[in-house]
Amino acid sequence: MTKFLRRTGLVAALVLSLGLAACGSSNDSGSGSGSGSGSSGGDNASAQQALDTAYKGVTGTPPTQATAPKSGVTLWVVSCGEQIPSCATPVAAAKEAGEAIGWTVKVCDGQLNPDGWGSCVRQAVSAKADVVIPIGIDCASIQQPFQEAKDAGVMVIGGGGADCNETGGQALWATERLQLDGYTTKQYWELSGKLAADWLIGKSGGTAQVLQTVFTDPVWGPWQAEGFKTEMATCSGCTIVATLELANNDFVSGTAAQKFATALLQAPNADSVYVAIGGWMPAGFAQAIQSSGRSDQLNVISGFGDAANMDIIRNNGGQDAVLGYATPWGAYGSVDEAIRVLNGEQPVVEGDGMQVVDKDHNLPDSGDYTGDVDYKAAYQKAWGI
Repeated sequence: MTKFLRRTGLVAALVLSLGLAACGSSNDSGSGSGSGSGSSGGDNASAQQALDTAYKGVTGTPPTQATAPKSGVTLWVVSCGEQIPSCATPVAAAKEAGEAIGWTVKVCDGQLNPDGWGSCVRQAVSAKADVVIPIGIDCASIQQPFQEAKDAGVMVIGGGGADCNETGGQALWATERLQLDGYTTKQYWELSGKLAADWLIGKSGGTAQVLQTVFTDPVWGPWQAEGFKTEMATCSGCTIVATLELANNDFVSGTAAQKFATALLQAPNADSVYVAIGGWMPAGFAQAIQSSGRSDQLNVISGFGDAANMDIIRNNGGQDAVLGYATPWGAYGSVDEAIRVLNGEQPVVEGDGMQVVDKDHNLPDSGDYTGDVDYKAAYQKAWGI
């Protein structure tokens, strides 16, 4: 498979990948992963510190700087695939935000296919859209259509993906969505891995023996894995006993869940599991945990997830924790970036961060994670509506 194809996020991987809708960056450099919890084997104080860090997470606040939305703007929201919640949820939120400020909003369904994504962008250019927000789509996956949009003067605002300069090319977007102050895109993904490691360190009392999964295809997969490994290295009593690398082809072929079940069987000493993508859990991984007969003995955490992961946690269905992220907040943030760039203003940090959710901490009574920030009211105030 060519380098280009690896980065297109093939259909099956996208169906399972919830991380796409969460990716963003800040232009400011700052502390990334590896700040360290200082945990050591059997050190309950350090383990508790790590656990507290995971539950607190890193979350900012929506911007307070006032900005007045221009009138007469046509916004196209390109969905990575309306048939899955990780695409449809932020698309609906972006549409809601755009219509709230009086913009004409068109949704184009890319149908989980890079060809579909590119077609949507080209349709937007042909329709003389003012703004395009690609939800869950990286620039590198459809670089040529984005180049055509830039050449035509159509402004592209990141909606959960990375611009082409993140993968060695030239920036083609007006801006990525800036999520946390002081974090680049790379550091944001490292942070997601770090917080998952902190939870395992804390839950194990500083003695976690971990089976780690790594998503090798997307650019952010190795960043996430490195953040996890770096933080685990601060725990002298913890060990990554096995690593399972998974790629798009594993999901296209339908072998990913079986590979995970086999890896779990071959790591009988593992008492902790890190699953890179929350969407993998309801797609066979949670069932593999339960079928192993070790569900009650394993601490299982995944990366970014959605309501399905929350339900698995509530029902003790093979997952104990997930990295919580308020997806609609991010979509509102993309619209906020569009307003500001259209006004000739600098993009601002939107504040949508993350924290670990488990049965006893940060878990909503029902549905998906939304955090405890009234982001809609904050944006409405900033936009004067």
